[in-house]
Amino acid sequence: MTRVNGTAMPLADDSAQAINADFLHYVETCFPQWLQCVRRLKDEDSGGDYLELTIPDPAGITHEHPLEISTWGEEVTVSFGDYHTHFPWPQDHDGAESRDRVSGLIGAFLNEKLVTLSVWHEGRCKLGSTTYSSDLDRYRQIAAGDHELRIKSWRGTYNTVLPIDWHGYLKTLPSDLLTHLKASFP
Repeated sequence: MTRVNGTAMPLADDSAQAINADFLHYVETCFPQWLQCVRRLKDEDSGGDYLELTIPDPAGITHEHPLEISTWGEEVTVSFGDYHTHFPWPQDHDGAESRDRVSGLIGAFLNEKLVTLSVWHEGRCKLGSTTYSSDLDRYRQIAAGDHELRIKSWRGTYNTVLPIDWHGYLKTLPSDLLTHLKASFP
């Protein structure tokens, strides 16, 4: 999808196909072992196709929300656990190479340098984010409360659920993210 005046519009088929072709070449070059894991799916909104790569779980682990990369819309989306992020493809708005950024993110998840965090309350996910596994001690020091902090890592090394206080959790966030969240969760 592309946005025109804030409204989602289907991608031109040739643009979507160009992104798909480039993404397939990227997988073939950077992750040839996963090429057989790429599926072509139908975008019901646009009638076009998009690609989805579901990276096989490590032995002995089954992720409820696996590590995936898709080309839905005009961007590449990487998702794992209750977290996802978008990358303009092939280059970011600032001209940075999105392929390198996606490879770095995937590598950080696979090496468990990066883990996902999600805050849950009354059965609903309020927020999904990431943090470095080396920074997890600060979350264990948040006062207990009526929210859950779910930590997920690729091989399960850091998987845990912590009861936390929402306002205590907010104090751990960078100020720019906190400002955005206060607008979303008054």
